[in-house]
Amino acid sequence: MVNVFLIIIAVVIPALVILASLYLIAYFQHPDDKNVAYFPKIIVILGLTLAATSILMLPLDVANDGGKGGFPMDILWIVIYIVVAVFAIVICPFAMFFYESEEADPGAGSQIAGAFKGTFAILFAFTALTVVLYVFFGVAEIPTIVILGRFQVLSYPFMSDISNITYALPEIATIIGGNNEAIRFNPGNSSERGDGSEYVEYRLDKEFLQFRVSIALFIITMVAFFGWLLFIIFGGIGLIALPFDMIGDFKNRPQRIPYDKYLERKKKIGERATELVEIGKTIQSRTSGGIMSKRDRKNYNRFRQAIFLLEEDYERLKISYKRQGGKVIFYYAQFFGGFIALGVSLGWLLHIIIYMITAPEPFHPFLNSLVIALNNAWGFLGVIVYGLLSFYLLFCVVKGNFKFGLRLFFLFPIHPMRVGNTMMNAFLFNVGLILITSVSITHFCTMAFSQFTSTTAINSLFETAVKNLKILKWFWVVYIFAIFVMAILTAIFLFVKPKDKPAKIRV
Repeated sequence: MVNVFLIIIAVVIPALVILASLYLIAYFQHPDDKNVAYFPKIIVILGLTLAATSILMLPLDVANDGGKGGFPMDILWIVIYIVVAVFAIVICPFAMFFYESEEADPGAGSQIAGAFKGTFAILFAFTALTVVLYVFFGVAEIPTIVILGRFQVLSYPFMSDISNITYALPEIATIIGGNNEAIRFNPGNSSERGDGSEYVEYRLDKEFLQFRVSIALFIITMVAFFGWLLFIIFGGIGLIALPFDMIGDFKNRPQRIPYDKYLERKKKIGERATELVEIGKTIQSRTSGGIMSKRDRKNYNRFRQAIFLLEEDYERLKISYKRQGGKVIFYYAQFFGGFIALGVSLGWLLHIIIYMITAPEPFHPFLNSLVIALNNAWGFLGVIVYGLLSFYLLFCVVKGNFKFGLRLFFLFPIHPMRVGNTMMNAFLFNVGLILITSVSITHFCTMAFSQFTSTTAINSLFETAVKNLKILKWFWVVYIFAIFVMAILTAIFLFVKPKDKPAKIRV
């Protein structure tokens, strides 16, 4: 029977996410993008809505109660993840290439052609890799227990212990397979032995049920796998960097300065800006043909990092003098928010240690108990807490990506999100990142709240097929531990080198 309340929730939540996405664009967008770039903005709104919906489908799956709510969640999960894959691999890159296209004659046709070329290269690489891996490793190996025989115990020929039961049936053990069997004994519920409630079982424990998964499910697995790689790196970094920078920004907040100090610092910033202008001209002259060498790309990424830090320093200088240090209450709110974020990060790391790493016999349910208790008290409380914890992981991914780009700028350019100063290519890059990692975050939360999600369709999807694919199944053994290790390494690194400094550009 269809649950009308669940249908209303399924419609209302995406509508609220769309409104939040519109506000996000209006709040963060650069003035140059106002009233223009409508196509990238539509993609950003749809991408954010899709990512949020895919994460919030998990409590909907829980409320559906194994299909009793009337939703075919197994089909819905496949559909939503295929759409996520299309957005992350095709639509977002196309919109980003289209926005960044810098043709000599920037007509619509030339921009579209350039966007198609870049998108086709990404799609071809992903398709080729997926096809090769599907042919060789698209088979799931599910461990099964084969019960070869079960025997009721009506009487005990010798003593009442299990070893003598085995000795009493030596010919059966020989026929079944000698040393390959595992003997299981159920002592029954009756206080009187020999009533037929006890039994001896002979099992083979090393059998695997093999089947080839559908191509749609394998595409989802590929997206989840790449999402996990990004989540391990950026999520692990962000769990530490997010509270660290929020607290650090309070410590290093702009202070009121006199006019002479303002002029002195402004002069130094002007000298840095003049130097960067010359470096930019040199880089541009070397890449006039549109093709960058490895060294030029590193220099370009260093250049973008230096520009970002220069703009940050100038903005802080303006706040220090023209706004007399800015609004102090904002920095105190950020300071307390940093401690809240620190508590959430420590809660996630503790949950990884005492529940996820120690599975399948966890030391303590921890966050599971919190979500289940709130869900039993009032369903929406559990959903709200789950939503806050899962979206916090998304914020950590975005923060970790930005921090990674600032420190390891030689790998890719940074795409910062700044209030009132964010270009649409930065929006699109971060939306693509959020879309890919939303799959892995949902998978992570399915395991993190396994007592809460035990009857869900997504739990069956991940635990039955995705986690048991050939070769990849060994990856799932270490990835939870890898997130924890990445967070610890980030904490050590940030305590040793807490400040972001511009890199030297060798042109």
